[in-house]
Amino acid sequence: LATDARGSRVLQDALGRLSKSQLARASEELAPHLLLMARHPFGNYVASTLAGFEHMHGLMASAFSGELRALLCNPQGSRVVQALLGAMPAAAARDLVAELDDGSLRVVADVARDTHGSWGVIAAFDKTRAPFILASICEHVVPLATQQNGCRVVQAVLKAAAQGGMDIGAAVSGLIAGGLEHLATHSFANYAVQVALRHASAPQREAMANELLPRLLALSASKHGSNVAESVLSLAQQPQLDQMCETVFGPLGAPAVPPGDALRGLMEHPFGNYVLQTLVRRVAEPRRRADAIDKLRAATAPSNYGRSILARLGAE
Repeated sequence: LATDARGSRVLQDALGRLSKSQLARASEELAPHLLLMARHPFGNYVASTLAGFEHMHGLMASAFSGELRALLCNPQGSRVVQALLGAMPAAAARDLVAELDDGSLRVVADVARDTHGSWGVIAAFDKTRAPFILASICEHVVPLATQQNGCRVVQAVLKAAAQGGMDIGAAVSGLIAGGLEHLATHSFANYAVQVALRHASAPQREAMANELLPRLLALSASKHGSNVAESVLSLAQQPQLDQMCETVFGPLGAPAVPPGDALRGLMEHPFGNYVLQTLVRRVAEPRRRADAIDKLRAATAPSNYGRSILARLGAE
């Protein structure tokens, strides 16, 4: 019944209405088939429903023992494992996912590269905060960050780890060593760089900013790099912002016309103009901000984004 399309729906609806004795009998009958059900196109929905019953946690963990990696990389199996992890206590979840810790730090990284496995790894870390999962992500951070599914895991794990007070320094160091400018302009890795900027320790954030700020104009010309450029500016210290203003707008009080190459390039670029807006918003000193606005007005032309920039800054 559980592996039949209609029967699966009937069972899912019925399980929640059974008495304790009826549920016990149904569970006893289904228990030997849990692994099969977890992989089945229809049976997985019944297995996911069963995961919500406390007395099934141990039975399901036993049934999945030795098969967790394969289940996580299976579209149906991953859904069932995620449901089980979400329902069971953290200690039991840690025991379940410990199977992925083979000492090499490779298993988690391999699973994280899989579409379905990536969501399973995220669910496993959200529930358990298992150090070996974080260690695996840190060890393989660059190859994971440059892969679509792996990058999803890097972002989620680093964010959750940092918010939970865990040390993500090894991952940040790996990104720095992996070539920040290249990663910042990568279609997937740029998101990992942004997460690292937001959650790194102050010294590592400063190290990232010091490496990326001199390349800000180049980053601004890239669809993905411009997002990182905005993140860098949003976290930069005032002396760093003052230096960037000098690069873009020239010395305070210098003639507004003609605009320098840096300002003209940012104003004309479909991505760079957003970076320019972020820079001006971060300027704290009134004279410097007024000077920047004056130079933006003077450089505004039909061929650039000047009017849009000024409007978004409330300075039309």
